[in-house]
Amino acid sequence: MSPSCRRDDAAICFVGSGQQFSETVLRTVDAEISPAKSLRLADIDTVRSEIHPDGRFDGVGHLCTLVADETYAEALIALAQEPNSHFSRVKFVIAYEDEEFGRALMERYGVQIISNQISVLPMNVNLTTWLLILRMVVSGGHYIPPVLVRCRPSNPYLPGMNGINAGPGITSENGERPVTGLTPRETEVLGMLASGQANKIIASQLNLSEHTVKLHIHRIIGKLGVSNRTEAAIWFHRNGGA
Repeated sequence: MSPSCRRDDAAICFVGSGQQFSETVLRTVDAEISPAKSLRLADIDTVRSEIHPDGRFDGVGHLCTLVADETYAEALIALAQEPNSHFSRVKFVIAYEDEEFGRALMERYGVQIISNQISVLPMNVNLTTWLLILRMVVSGGHYIPPVLVRCRPSNPYLPGMNGINAGPGITSENGERPVTGLTPRETEVLGMLASGQANKIIASQLNLSEHTVKLHIHRIIGKLGVSNRTEAAIWFHRNGGA
């Protein structure tokens, strides 16, 4: 079981090159997301070989968040889906530079990304925004950039590399957007929910009470025929928006 990144012995591991995650970036993360300590490893295989069975890295601490360069996106998604491993409580993050890559990622793997609570971190934003997003994720949040929320998975049942397959969920048999009966406000709430926003944030941005947001989500779940907000988010990504 991996600890909270608020523990003194927690570690944030960056996977990728020194150009993407420089020593300056790591020092900044150490200073701004205290008390967690950061390290950089070359690839996912190195992460597997250097982490101990209890989820600890020598001289750093217990892994709480794993941030991988887009090069290792598929390997990270596969890792997140491994059952009963010491990565099961780790927060997974895919860092990307190009918006086109982000769209392609969500179109192909949006279902897995949502269902496994994998965050998507843009690298082409200013440092303050980048740190705010990362801090939210390591504190337990889930983030997907709004610009990527409406990307539609082309076929969630096609396996990707490494044998990655989408989990169960609702799809449209004829490929068309299904009729849902959602109101414009419910559609707004669903879009924000699918981007990983908490009820408090949705309420603030839409100038609603949290109680009203909860009521909207209850109605959305009922109209979509799903069981919970995660399934509603998966439905949204599979269908390109309500």
